[in-house]
Amino acid sequence: MFARKSSGLSLLILSVFLHIADSYPNSDMTNMGCEECSLKFNKRFSHDGYPVYQCMGCCFSRAYPTPLMSKKTMLNPKNITSEATCCVAKESHRMTVDGHLLTNHTECHCNTCYHHKQ
Repeated sequence: MFARKSSGLSLLILSVFLHIADSYPNSDMTNMGCEECSLKFNKRFSHDGYPVYQCMGCCFSRAYPTPLMSKKTMLNPKNITSEATCCVAKESHRMTVDGHLLTNHTECHCNTCYHHKQ
């Protein structure tokens, strides 16, 4: 009698855990809270008749331990290696708004991060 109750309880607990696991979202959670790279309206610099758009959003990035063979060839060995692409303007044009020269983005994509090139 006791064996039946404990096995029934075990099956009930197992089914609850399976239900919870099945209801968990099957999406990629790495970019949670960060939208895809796209053009966004910039309220700060836009004025009547002069809309300014800027590339904003997330792209690919990851960090991992530096392989030992690569570490041996580095001038300044680092324990962590990172790779990244940034949300950058594919096309843009310059415009003047209230005497300030601005770059208005017209198309965005994920590409090499410019600040990493320096």
